[in-house]
Amino acid sequence: MSISRRELSYLLVIKKYNDQGQLAKLSWIAKQLNVSPASAYEELEHLEGKGYIKKTRSGIEITSEGRKAIDNLIKAHRVIESLLVEIGFSLDDACKYSTQFDFAVPEEIIEKLHKYLGEPRKCPHGEVIPLTNS
Repeated sequence: MSISRRELSYLLVIKKYNDQGQLAKLSWIAKQLNVSPASAYEELEHLEGKGYIKKTRSGIEITSEGRKAIDNLIKAHRVIESLLVEIGFSLDDACKYSTQFDFAVPEEIIEKLHKYLGEPRKCPHGEVIPLTNS
């Protein structure tokens, strides 16, 4: 299951709090993403329905499925970015163009592109390309 850029932005905010040992709060997420609490609530309901987050009275935590979705999209972005640099795009242009469609490329294609590129461990910016087991 693929995720949108908007879903990714919510998941990354939640993950940041969880990685600091805290459950995320609706108000924190809304403030950080500069959206209304009502909009944040609606998106969180959507993410919970997809199994990416778990909401409790105490707060919000990302699930293993949510972490996997983040890793898959980051991998897609960095693999596409690597390919674009390989064929002659600048780092900035490769990043910009990759962001426009990385979320829409099936995981199977990303895996084949990664293999085609020699399975690089880092993108052209030096960031780690996550290992994923679709």
